[in-house]
Amino acid sequence: MTENNRSLNVAIIGGGMFFDDIIGQTFKDLMRGGVAGALNSIGMSHLASAVADVKIHVSAIGTRSETSGTAGRIADWFAKDFSDCQIAACYGEEVWKDILASHRPDVLFVATPDHVHTQPILDALDAGCDVITEKPLCLTTAEADQIVAKAKEADRIVAVDMHKRFDPFVREMMLNARQKYGAINRVRAVLEEPLEVSTEIFAWAEQSNPFTYVGCHWLDVVHHYLQVKPRAVFASGQKNLLLHWDEHHVEVARRRGVEASSFKRQHAINTWDSVDVAVTYDDGMRGDYNNNWINPAEFEGAVNQEIELYGIYGRGIVDQQDRGYREAIIGDGSRTRNPSFGGRIHHHGGHLELFGYGKASIASGLLAVIRRRLLRESIADLDATYPTAASQRDVVQVIEAAAIVAEKNYEQLQAGRGTPATAILDDSEIRVVEPS
Repeated sequence: MTENNRSLNVAIIGGGMFFDDIIGQTFKDLMRGGVAGALNSIGMSHLASAVADVKIHVSAIGTRSETSGTAGRIADWFAKDFSDCQIAACYGEEVWKDILASHRPDVLFVATPDHVHTQPILDALDAGCDVITEKPLCLTTAEADQIVAKAKEADRIVAVDMHKRFDPFVREMMLNARQKYGAINRVRAVLEEPLEVSTEIFAWAEQSNPFTYVGCHWLDVVHHYLQVKPRAVFASGQKNLLLHWDEHHVEVARRRGVEASSFKRQHAINTWDSVDVAVTYDDGMRGDYNNNWINPAEFEGAVNQEIELYGIYGRGIVDQQDRGYREAIIGDGSRTRNPSFGGRIHHHGGHLELFGYGKASIASGLLAVIRRRLLRESIADLDATYPTAASQRDVVQVIEAAAIVAEKNYEQLQAGRGTPATAILDDSEIRVVEPS
């Protein structure tokens, strides 16, 4: 980007579950109207006039397997709305390397599986790119430190799509929480994903777990708004359904009245059904995080999510199912909807546009890039305006510690020794405490 070329060239790698609904549609909106219209949702509308003419252009989409044709499908999907915009469909095991070399993007958007974030981010920074990545930033504290150091050295933005931070219900409760509720004794947070995520959608479920995948959202909310530091982690989990999916999928199919062969995956899936994590923070507050990805498809909502604060003078709760939007439709049953995340509006001209905090999170990262590149603001001055890589270091440390402790406690339980393992955290290391 230059003063004479007020545009951002964006390349995207990955085309997963939320691409068409959130990520892709967000970039369609931004290509059509720029970032200014999305700034009200992140409290930055005062900058709208300064960035209103900045164009957003997507130049390339990259996915791993050419046989799947995902990148080509996405490029064709964009072309339906932007027939004069040529978006390259790219493939390869390290597709980002070719994209960085051939298309020279200003921003690389990383939407790859959880365990394939770090190298694309580092390579993009080496190429002079700013980065927006899906959550979690990465899976180990060592990788997080490497990313943070590289971003600082390169003087580049690394933003993380932590959209729950921008949920207006959650934000309203968390802002000034201590003034409203007094000292916070405990946080209880739940986020449960549907069974199809672990059995049908994510071929990489064995490389992650439900706490890593979605628990990181609530960690970010708690750490960001309450400004606490994690100091101890206890974790345990369950491996009852997915580890024996080769057997249980038959019973699930029977209960649904469908053929067992209709399931995309029918073999055992070596990952957790659910993970429960207790974090003790530096002020003594306890955070209880409960996550699974085996919620039945018959559940009324797309997900089950809630967060509750317990303070000495009061308490607050945001429960997805209690926001008041329910429908009952023949063939679909009774369902709760969440347009606050990814609502849709058809304009008079026929264009579809997205609104909600799913879009807001991406906009916050792009705005930071624009402010650095065009408005010449320092990264230090932008620090509190978007979910930074540095802000995710503690989140990554907790999910890494939880994965280690949960596995050790699972082994201890199988051996009849209870669940005695915990982890102690400080700014430099994770120290696992386990009876010898």
